[in-house]
Amino acid sequence: MSSAQEAANALPSNINTSALQGAFSNPMQLMSMLDKNGDGKITKEDLELLLKQFGINGTAAKVLAKYLFKQIDANKNGIIEPSDLVQASGLLLNLFKLKQERSDF
Repeated sequence: MSSAQEAANALPSNINTSALQGAFSNPMQLMSMLDKNGDGKITKEDLELLLKQFGINGTAAKVLAKYLFKQIDANKNGIIEPSDLVQASGLLLNLFKLKQERSDF
């Protein structure tokens, strides 16, 4: 199973997809939501905390944060910078679609 499939499977069925997608669709807004200490950098833990704010908890938050972080950290330096967030919305949308496709079977 791919990490994308694992991440899609980790999405709770009852999640408010429009609210989460909305948060991820504006890179500057997302940066301000994630960067609580104002250092301009986001860690995997910061991403996990945001997911928890949208009702994704426990193992699901860890799996999703790990996958999203790995995909978003463009230069693989271990932190997400504002320029990395441009692709975040598309990644999340793809996970929602993948989950929907799997549940249609």
